[in-house]
Order: sequence, then structure tokens, then C-alpha cells
Amino acid sequence: MATNGKGEGADLRPDLKILVPATVVLLGIIACSILFTETSEKVLKAAYSVFTHNTGTLYLWVTVGMMFLCAFFMFSSYGNIKFGEEDEKPEFNNFSWIAMMFCSGVAGAVMFWSIVEPLFNLAYPPKFAEPLSRESFEWAMSYVLLHWGPVTWPWYMVTALPICYMFYKRKKPVLRISAAAEPVLGNKVNGGIGKGIEIFFIIGLMFSNAAVMGVSVPIVNHALAQTLGIEPSFTLEMIILAVSACIFTASVSMGLNKGIKMLSDANVVIALSMVFFCLVAGPTVFIVDNFTNSFGHMVGNFWDMIFWTDPYTEGSFPQDWTIFYALWMASYGPFMGLFIARISRGRTVRNVIGMGLAGGIAGSYMIHAVFGGYTMWAQLTGVVDAVATLKASGGPAALVAVLSTLPAGSVVLIGYCIFSTIFLATSVDSCAYVISCSATTKLVPGHEPTRGHRFYWAAVQAGLALAAITMGGLGPVKVFANFSGALMLIPIAFAVAAWFKMVKEDKALEMCCTPKK
Repeated sequence: MATNGKGEGADLRPDLKILVPATVVLLGIIACSILFTETSEKVLKAAYSVFTHNTGTLYLWVTVGMMFLCAFFMFSSYGNIKFGEEDEKPEFNNFSWIAMMFCSGVAGAVMFWSIVEPLFNLAYPPKFAEPLSRESFEWAMSYVLLHWGPVTWPWYMVTALPICYMFYKRKKPVLRISAAAEPVLGNKVNGGIGKGIEIFFIIGLMFSNAAVMGVSVPIVNHALAQTLGIEPSFTLEMIILAVSACIFTASVSMGLNKGIKMLSDANVVIALSMVFFCLVAGPTVFIVDNFTNSFGHMVGNFWDMIFWTDPYTEGSFPQDWTIFYALWMASYGPFMGLFIARISRGRTVRNVIGMGLAGGIAGSYMIHAVFGGYTMWAQLTGVVDAVATLKASGGPAALVAVLSTLPAGSVVLIGYCIFSTIFLATSVDSCAYVISCSATTKLVPGHEPTRGHRFYWAAVQAGLALAAITMGGLGPVKVFANFSGALMLIPIAFAVAAWFKMVKEDKALEMCCTPKK
């Protein structure tokens, strides 16, 4: 496998017309965020408020549209289309495929929000419920399941399909989001418009991943400080970033098949172990009952919950949460589409969507059911006043307070630190891999971007994460995620339109649906 220079039909040099403009914009944002922290935070928050209140509802409709598209592609003749040759077997086994997809998409974030989001919903509940009332407990986990199920995974699956088709069926030798839009844009994808789409994509993905890292690093900071008996500090956060960078370096050196795959498999095992321990050591019956009740409550109120915009009061729950998640998942859509495309050779549309939705939602629900259920039980029974900790010290401190109440709390915190640190490494590695694919001149199947190119984007990514951490709190994190989602809707729209056009032009439906004699 060629890894640098020019391989067979490949030109693995960075495309400077993409790399340079994206770098200039990102470095400018990093510099402003670090040098003018307070001003940058105020500007970002003001822009975020205006944006979500004026355009947020659009993303609710698009999210629902993604759900219907998933159902259509899975149960129609489109589901028979295979990415690769007809007799080709999947490159990765099902466990590794789901593990890599899950760890790249939501793993570290879901561990954080499984504890913190229910607490926010109890402290600042939706549907006009009083804080910490019975009604707030009814709605708290229901909204969590809505956000981490139907709102999240359809974005990833739909965006992956046109990229998979272009790469494996049309043999387009560029693993880029703009390449999937070629049937709509024509030769313009090879010019300024195509480069512009890639630059938007890179900046948006960097923002989105910075949001995840801006949450994950402070969590590990607080957890390590609690375990070691020291105070959380900025220095400790820098050490955490450095350790993650070392793991990332080792992962890059091993390549995709060993690096990301091995780390993702290990992280899934750690996550499952923590979930099983919390389920057994915690209030098992309450956890199961709470999930069952919340799932039924979510299903029964699904349309009301997802379309609720609260237009009659000054409340902002839909904008702060449901619309935030829709934008955040939109921001990860092209990234996950490119990554899923890279690991889905030999799979059908039905397999990608079905296994992706089932594995992603099941994994998310399992983690939320156990950790979220335990959190609500601890708050309800007075084991810990995590809501008060949330209000006084923020999400990471509240998470540590909850996990510390488990038997062998220190061991659990250490396990959580290991998980989050590995997740940071896989997140950086996956992001750097996809971005370097987008900024490589010509990438063909069987080749990967150069290691130096991946290291470069990892360094820029770390700088943006540092900017998010410097500003602190969940506010800047949400702003980063929302703006990246707004940027990503453009390439997603082009890609989906191109997908329909490609299949029609190639008459793939007729070929794949012809009865075998």
C-alpha cells in the first residue's frame, strides 16, 4: 500500500488550494479565541442565540426528513445496491465495523451526556415542568433517548450513501464530500466550487470535533484530579491532550486497519465493562424500569417532542437541546459519511443503514439507560445532589460526583479516564484521517493519506480544542457545534441530490433488482 508521494493512479500530496485557505481561517479563529477570550465568547454566544432562534426550526424538519430517507433507502430497491463487486465480502467484521463507527461518531460524547444531560433536564426541564418535580423526571430521560436515537444516527447513514456509491461503484478516485456532488455540479467540483465545499467541510468538522474535545478533556481533568486528590487545572488538561497525542501518534503509525480498529475495539470493551458494572452494582431494577418507562414515554410523545419549538414563552429548551443536537449531528454527517464509506467496502445499502442504525442506537441507549438511570436514581434518593453540583461547578464536576458514588468509585473514575483518553485519540485520528482524505490531491482505493498530512491536521485540531477549552464551559462548545452544523447542510444537500441522480443514471435499481435465474 502506498502511503506517500504518488502510488498507482494516486497523488497523495496535499492539495494546497484546500489546505492553505482552511488553515488560514482556522488559525485565525484559534488566535482570536486564545488572545481575546472574553470578547470571542461574547460574540459567539450572541451569534449562536440569533442563529438558533431564527433558523433552528429548519433543522428539525431536515432531521425528520433524514429519518424518512433512511426508511426509504432501507426498505426499497435501493437497499440491494452493493458497495463493491457483487462477490466482494465486507472488509471489516460486524463488531469492528460497529465499534469504529460508534467510537468515531459519539462514544466519548455519549458517556458525558448520559450523566450530564438528564441533570440539565431536571434542573431546567422542558414542557413547563418544575425543576426536580415528578414531571421533570418523566421528561428528562425521554428527551435524552430522542436526542441520541432518531435525531442522531439518520444524519450519518444518509450522508454515507452517496459517498460510498461514488467511491466504490463509480470508482471516483477522491474520497471527498464534493466528489459525491459531481452529478449535480458537474466539472465544477474540480474547480473553485468543489474546493469551497471541501474548505467548508474541513472548517465545520474541525469546529464539531473541537466541541467534543472541549467537553472530554475537562471531564478527564476533573476525574483525574478527584482520583489523585489534587485540584483540576489547565496544566493537567494540557497533559491529557499530550497523552492523547501520543496514543494518536501510535495509532497513525499502525494505520487504519490496526490503529483506529484496535483502539475502537478496546474502547468498546471498556465501555461495555463499565456499563455492566454500573448495571449490576447499581439499582438494577430502577435502571431497567426507568429506561422502559422513558422509552415508552418518548415513543408516545415522539412527534410532539421533536417538533416542539416553544413559540409562546421566553423558554429556550428546544433551541438549547433538540435543535442543538440536530445541528451537531448535521455537523458530523459528512465526516461520518466519509468514514463509514471508507470502512464499508463489500456491504449493501440495507446492511449499512440497518446495522448502522441498530448498532448506533442500541449502543447509545444502553449507555444512557444505565448511566442516565443511575444518575436519576442517585438524585432522586439523595445519594448525591448532582443538580446542585451542576449549577455550582458545571458538567464535568457533576459527572465526577455521580461516578464517585458507585462502589469502587475510584476504579470507575480511572476506567472512565482511560476510556475518554482513548476516545480522544480515536476521535483525533478519525477526524485527521478524513480531513487529510479531503485535502489529498488524488486518493484511490487501496491508498491512505500520508502520515505527515494526518499529523498536520491533528496539530491544527488540537489548537482549536485548546481554544474551546480556554473559553471554558458548555456555551462555546455548543456554539462550535451549531455553526459547524450550519456549514455542513450545504454539502449534505448536494450529496443527497447527487445520490438520487447517480442511481438513476446508472440504472442501478434495474440491475440489482433483476431476478436471478
